Amino acid sequence: MRIAVVGSGGHAKVVADAVLAQGHELFGFFDEDASRWSETVLGYPILGSIKGWQHHSIDALVVGIGDNLARKVVFNQLKIAGAKLTTLVHPRATLGKGVALGEGVVVLTNVVVNSDSQIEPNCILNTACTVDHDCVVGAHAHLAPGVNITGRVRLGEGTFVGTGAKIIPGIRVGDWAIVGAGAVVIRNVDGGAKVVGVPAKPIKRSPP
Repeated sequence: MRIAVVGSGGHAKVVADAVLAQGHELFGFFDEDASRWSETVLGYPILGSIKGWQHHSIDALVVGIGDNLARKVVFNQLKIAGAKLTTLVHPRATLGKGVALGEGVVVLTNVVVNSDSQIEPNCILNTACTVDHDCVVGAHAHLAPGVNITGRVRLGEGTFVGTGAKIIPGIRVGDWAIVGAGAVVIRNVDGGAKVVGVPAKPIKRSPP
């Protein structure tokens, strides 16, 4: 399958590696930054604006943008435009029985997702994170490298869980919450909250 990656930054490189590891043809990258259109990434061209995808012979797209809100916006734009958004699973990832992956999910190397967990559309399960049994990871969420989510955890839409964070069984994390790197979450987290530390506690988020 001929696949192009939307985005051309660091996360896009990792996604591109997964495309190649699956044995697909990497067609190139799309990026809105016109100053980059003459550049290459990993030896593959940046083809121009995302809007131009329809002018190329591409079987599917995958969104390689790490920021959750930006990734949601682009994902929805592509859906409205009729793009096929592939789900990508690195061959060195492990999926248990009954795991369900939504459209556009990216599962990177050494990830483990255990039985009957549900990963909703446009999520990133980044390098070597683990999701245990019966979890739900909401749409547009991002689990950073080395995250450990234990059984029956529920993560809301747009949740970001930072590198090396851990969440104990049965916890609920609300929509668009942030769990800081290295945090250990032992209590439910409200939507929009940011928690850090061991055990994780809320802190004030800076205004946009």
